Amino acid sequence: MNTKKISLIMIAVLFSVISVFSQEAENNTTKLSTNYLGLHAGFTTGLGLSFRHWSDKYGVQITAIPIKTDNVQFISASLTGLYSIRNEKYYRHFLYLGNHLLINQTETYYDYNGNYKEEQKTSYNAGFGYGFEVGKKVRFNLMVGYAGYNLLETDFSLLPTAEMGLYFEL
Repeated sequence: MNTKKISLIMIAVLFSVISVFSQEAENNTTKLSTNYLGLHAGFTTGLGLSFRHWSDKYGVQITAIPIKTDNVQFISASLTGLYSIRNEKYYRHFLYLGNHLLINQTETYYDYNGNYKEEQKTSYNAGFGYGFEVGKKVRFNLMVGYAGYNLLETDFSLLPTAEMGLYFEL
């Protein structure tokens, strides 16, 4: 799939989710839902700019970054489901289910016939686990769990996973 198409699709999905889950004021009161924007890095929950929405118990997180240069194309896109176990003023405990798609295309070499070769690797990781976040307006989160790596291949791996992020309340 073309990088421009994937980037446009990810941007469209991000703006759609933001508009669907945005907070609305009714009679000068706000709903219990909260939106966050931040940076996230995780094997099953994605790498890059991240949007997170929490309603009372359930949440969703979208994380993505498209990078393109003359020699490298890298796309990380993730959709993560969240379930809050306990939410207090300065911390939250939650469970997560992450899905992460990675596309990495690089220039590699010229073969023996002088033909230029490019290498593209697509991998899909999925995992689940426990997470917690601390802070009020700025929240740091850490997530640990168990994941399947390279699930599109026959030689996939099952290993522990770790994820982390820094979010700012909108």
